[in-house]
Order: sequence, then structure tokens, then C-alpha cells
Amino acid sequence: MELSEKNRDAIARLAKSSDAQKLMELLQRQSGQVKQAAQEAAAGDPSQLMAMMDQLMHSKEGAELVDRIDSQARQAGLK
Repeated sequence: MELSEKNRDAIARLAKSSDAQKLMELLQRQSGQVKQAAQEAAAGDPSQLMAMMDQLMHSKEGAELVDRIDSQARQAGLK
């Protein structure tokens, strides 16, 4: 599926948002292996990334951040 320019712009804005930055910081604090997990997911093995997200979603701060990012994605028409 090819992304429209509008969707690419919306994703770029979302990725640069303060909530997305806080989420990355939280993930980095929790495991320190964000980059490696993302690379493995891109190569077809999402297990480490999924485990990190599961752990994140069980924290109050992480769940709130994910909810806010999800809401922003919906408002941008990405969902």
C-alpha cells in the first residue's frame, strides 16, 4: 500500500510529537534495546518489539501515551 503525501506528512508530524518522543524515552529506559528491536521487526521478527510494547502497556504512563498517540493518529485520518 502506497502512502499519500498527506499521510506521510501526518506520520512524520506524529513521530515528532512530544508524546512520541516521551514514548521512545520510556521504551529506552525500560529495555535499552529499542533500535535493535525495531531492526528485528523490520526484518520479520517482531517478537522483541511486541514484548517491549506489552511491558509498556502494563505501565500507567505507557498506556496513557499510547492512547494519546492513537487519538492523534485518528484525528490525522490515519486510522
